Order: sequence, then C-alpha cells, then structure tokens
Amino acid sequence: MANITNNIGPIIDKLPINGWNERCVTQLEKQLVHLVDAWGHRMETFTDQTWGITLRDCYQFCSLDAVPYIFNFQTFASAFTNFLLPWLALTAQLPYETSTPWDNLLSLCLSVGSPALITYSLTLTILNRYSLRTRWHTLQQTAQSRAVHDKYTDYSTRVKAIQFLLQEAQQVPLRASQERGWLSSLIVGPKNQAWWKNLQRRLMRTRRGVTFSLVAQIAAAAVAWLFTIASGFIDSRGDRVVANQLSSGTLWLWLIPVIWGWVTVGTQNGADSIDEALRADVAYRAKEPPLITETSVNEKAEQRGIMVRSVTNLDLPGWLGADIMGDEKRVGPIFNYARVFTWWQLARTVESALSTTVNAIATGETCKPAQEKDVLKRWNSERRPEENLAGDSWTTAQYCGLELNRGQILAYPEWSEITPEVWKRIIVAGVVALFVQWGTTGPGILIAYYTPTRGIGCRTASYLVYGGLGTLVWILLAASMFFSHAAMGYERSSYHSFLCGCAVVSRVIGKTLAIGNALWLVLTALLEYTGVYDRCYCRGNQTSLGMDGGWVALFKTQDELAHIATSPWAGAVAMSILICFGSYLFFWLGSRTSSREEY
Repeated sequence: MANITNNIGPIIDKLPINGWNERCVTQLEKQLVHLVDAWGHRMETFTDQTWGITLRDCYQFCSLDAVPYIFNFQTFASAFTNFLLPWLALTAQLPYETSTPWDNLLSLCLSVGSPALITYSLTLTILNRYSLRTRWHTLQQTAQSRAVHDKYTDYSTRVKAIQFLLQEAQQVPLRASQERGWLSSLIVGPKNQAWWKNLQRRLMRTRRGVTFSLVAQIAAAAVAWLFTIASGFIDSRGDRVVANQLSSGTLWLWLIPVIWGWVTVGTQNGADSIDEALRADVAYRAKEPPLITETSVNEKAEQRGIMVRSVTNLDLPGWLGADIMGDEKRVGPIFNYARVFTWWQLARTVESALSTTVNAIATGETCKPAQEKDVLKRWNSERRPEENLAGDSWTTAQYCGLELNRGQILAYPEWSEITPEVWKRIIVAGVVALFVQWGTTGPGILIAYYTPTRGIGCRTASYLVYGGLGTLVWILLAASMFFSHAAMGYERSSYHSFLCGCAVVSRVIGKTLAIGNALWLVLTALLEYTGVYDRCYCRGNQTSLGMDGGWVALFKTQDELAHIATSPWAGAVAMSILICFGSYLFFWLGSRTSSREEY
C-alpha cells in the first residue's frame, strides 16, 4: 500500500472541476491505497505509470457515502441534444403505415428494440422484388414478342401492372381467390385492361417518396453525429464522458441505412392505399355458363379476385384466446417478415396463370364459351381481343390454368412446395440482419470496452444486452412465423395445439422483449448522460473483473488518455460508417432493378 498525499495536489489541478474523478481523488488524501498500472497490476509507489486504485479501495474511500451523486444538467443537456434527440426525432421516418395507432407504436418498439428484425423485413422485401423482377423477365419478353403483341397489343402492360401490384403489396396480407371465376377474369379478360392500368396509376401516386422532412431529419442526425465526432477528436479525445456519449450514439446509426433502404425499395404511404386501389373501380367478371347471348359475357362488379384480407381457407381456433396467424395478417412493412411464404404462394399462383395465358395467346388459342367448344379455337386476327377471349367463367379458368382450384387458392403452401430459392432469401436476409444489428452495436461496444478501465462494465454490458436482446427478438419472431405457418397446415390434434402454443408464446415473448429493449436503449443513454454510471461498480468493471481484479482509473487526465483513445475511437467510427455505407449499398443494388422509372 502507498500514501499519495504529496501527489494529490498536482493531480487535482489537472482533473475536471467537480468531476467524479476529482472528488474521489480528494478523498484519498492521507490514505493508504493499493495503486495499479494501466493493466491493473499492483504498484508499490506512485509514478507516471500509475493509473488508479483497486476496486476495494474505491468502495472504501469513494463510495456513494463519501462521493455522493451529483446531477450535472449542463452535461446532460449537451449529451441529450447532440447524441439522443436527433435519433429520437429520426424514428418518425421509420416505415409505419399500419392500420391502428397501437400497431404504429408496436412497429416503433419492434424497430428500435430489434434493428435486426426491421432489417430482416427490409431485406426480404428487396429480395422478393428482385426475384420477381428476374423470374418475370422471360414472361415479359414473351408478352412483348410479336406472337403475342400482334394478337393482344396491351397484354404486356397488364403483366407489368400485375408485377407492380405484387411488389408494392408486400406490406399487406394479400389474398387471391378464384371464387366465381374472379382471378381468371382479372388475368384473361380484355375488358379489365383499364382496371389494371388505373390500379397501377393509383399505387404509383400513393407510393412513399423522398420528402424534405426525411432529408432534413436524416441530415440533422448525421451532421450532429459527425460534428460531435470531430469535436471529440479535436478537443475531447480521451475524455471518458465523450467516449461514453459517442459509444451510445453509435447504437442508433442503423436508422440511416434502414430508413433510406425503405424509401429506396418503396412502400405505400398509407395503411389502406392498396385496399382502396383494389376497390376503387369495378371490374369485369366472366359469367357462369351457359351464356345466353354475346352481350351477357361479362358483368361489372367490385372485384373479389385479389383482396387485402386476413381470412384463410382453414377454420382454426385461437390458442388460449390468442391469434395463431400472428403478424402475417398485420398491415405494415415491418411485418413483411411474416408474409414470406404467403406472398411467395400468391406470386407463384399469379405467375403460373399469366404464363399459361401468354403461351396460349402466343400459340393462337382462343377462349370461347363452353357451348362453343366445337367451334374452331383459332385466333382471328381480324377480331378484337374481346371477341377472341370471350369465354365464360369455366373456359376462362381453363385458359389460364386455374380450373383445378375451383375457387380455392391456398394461401399457405406445403413445406415440400417451398423452393430452395425462398430458403436462400431467408438465409441471406438473416445474414444482413445480423450484419446491421451488430455492425452498429459493435462499435459502441468497442469504444466502451477500450475506454479505461478496460473490460466489460455497466456500459459495455448494457450494449451487449441491447444487441443480444435485439437478436433474440428477431429469432423469436421469425420462429413464431414458422410455427404459425406449420400450424396452418395441420389438422386439429395434440401436435397442432403444440405448434399453436409455440407460435403464440414465441411471438408474445419476442414482442415483450422488443418493447423492453427499446426502452432499455433510451434508458441506458439517460443513465450515462446523467452520470449514474459514475460509481465504483461501473468504473471498476466489477461485472467482468470481479472485486479482486477490478480497478478504477483516477490519475490520468484527458490529454494523457488521448493516445489510448485514438485507435478504438477511430476504428469504431470507421466501422460504423462502413457498415452504414455497405448496408445501404446492398439495399440500393437490390432495389434498383425495380425502381419506379421502369413503370
């Protein structure tokens, strides 16, 4: 043990006035303490290599009784304004577009509580759009070929409109129905050409674009963060307070690439815009056979072939009063993760019907009413498409290959039907989700870990908890989606009840943790900004070093700590910027082939 009475004066003069270190060092006058170096190794005398004291000595001389907590409003206000407020304001630009205020609040909590989840939904949305674009390239080429174009000039326009609907409608539970021949009438019937054009036009008008408020808020958050970094490196490099504020600020950086990613991929700006666009105009439906006269081939009504709805063909009960379908039926972009299978099933069904129709037109096959089955079914180029495709509901369904559905189009595919392409998208989306989650949480952990005393303390542990819970939320909700999908395909049994229970329990736990984690992110920042972590337990990293190995850095000033802070600060900042740039570059590359300009 050593007495540092003769060394206290010069040390106190260099420390920030009324800071925790200054008040603690003052308590050590005329006391025998155990000194340690930069690695926590014991020292017999006080030298230039002395960094602090052991954790036991800190509890003895610098506990809350000896060094009471003091709230510094100026420090808190500066940190709150520069590091937290711009990010909280930026959360207003997250994609909500849900159907109720509660779902909007839930969407906010899920996003902030689990950046991995919202990134997962965003990546799946982008990959679905890209897959649809690449898979339908051959279909588009066939529709634009001379064999089809000479017979039905505008059919390629319909294919584009249907593709646009499928790309835009991922944020809602979209269902297809062949009941009374509606879906086949929408796909085949020439009189529905105007309906498809109007639908696409409405969806393009309601598509979310780049607004001044979006640019202003992102710029404010990014500029505030960059200016604070610059100020920290120039004037406050090595300052523990700035290091803690900077580390907590990096946890919010995922907002910039994710928000820009959603704007790039495109969402509808309202919860009901897709439903309203589908219901805005009446459509034509091929009548049931037999047809009496040619004037009664079609009837006009509100279409029922493609609708926004959450009902299924399975009459499944709830589990202990909870819904089994889960987030699949919720409106909103963040819930796209739960529609990966149902959206794929819908896209596959429509693609098959369009391909069959296009090939039939290319080969010159007509669609005639059932009573005219003996008439030569060859395309008459002198007649309009309305005359060559004037079939009843039965022959129209045959023409596009939907006659076997008999009105029933299952929303939930069997596990064996799901192609490897879908599983590949899920895996890629999961990797990107982890990349963004830990790519922005990681820099905060690095700064907190390497700021003396090195190790896992209150700050580092709080960041690890946030990142871990954010990842766990994503895992639980993704698992809930799989359980829900499995439950929708089984008959009622004890195993079915088990699946239902797993789906509900994992979903409830996941959302509860997300809400708690969102609150924890804000709370841990407030704890840092108010100086609550300035105590022996947190300063000495007792969480990881224990009572015997823990020590508290006291005798080094900001200037002396600057050379130690340079590497971890610079590395963490560079990592944050690269993660943001790399993730948005991925989102942009995945979205550019389906941009608005193509339509």
